[in-house]
Amino acid sequence: MTVEKPARIVLPEIKNPVLIEGYPGIGLVGHIAGNFLAKELNMTLIGYVESPFLPPMSTVLEGEPNPPLRFYGKDNLIVAVADIYVPPTLVNEIAKELVGYLKGMGVRKIVSMGGIGIGFFKEKMDVWGVGTRDEFNRKLQEAGAKLLQYGSIMGMSGKLLWEAKKEGLEAYALLGETFGDRPDPRAAANVIEVLKRLIGIEVSTEPLLKEAEMIEEQLRRMHEQMEKARKKAQQQYETLYL
Repeated sequence: MTVEKPARIVLPEIKNPVLIEGYPGIGLVGHIAGNFLAKELNMTLIGYVESPFLPPMSTVLEGEPNPPLRFYGKDNLIVAVADIYVPPTLVNEIAKELVGYLKGMGVRKIVSMGGIGIGFFKEKMDVWGVGTRDEFNRKLQEAGAKLLQYGSIMGMSGKLLWEAKKEGLEAYALLGETFGDRPDPRAAANVIEVLKRLIGIEVSTEPLLKEAEMIEEQLRRMHEQMEKARKKAQQQYETLYL
């Protein structure tokens, strides 16, 4: 009698792969960045995650059904994305299975992308990172990331990093600073800029920056409208009691 695994990775053999992970998290930074890379690099769907503990659903993209947890590929580059929140117990199983597959394929690098909520805005939002060894931390700093000395990395990014470290693999987590309460394509663009230097890919983040400007303009207008409404209400209140 065979016992079904909690999670099964369905992927073809890809020798010496580079894996980029972009699951949902703070500011949807990794999710936005992962899907953007898959589209801009003209990657194709090459695999998915199977599990009896995933919701019974499919994601419809460009008129076709797709698995909610999937892998895109081009040459030896793999991008892992998810359209749903994955429960922690299932994250553990997926990370173990994925690292096992990658080790067997002779993986070159594993890079997780995510956000780090700071709760305020500043002119230049930084990217923080950590690698599985000191020499990899130096590579991160050379690529333009600030070194994360203390803290917690939750979800798939944190678990992949730990599983990779246990297996002696070269792995990184990149975390883009974000306010934290809304989707943040600008933070995703910042993370991709560091990623480009870290793994040597060419892709323009201009579309993400334009999207960020649109969102920021909408937020600015909303703020102005709220401020006008507040001042008007205040004037009415003062008129009533003066």
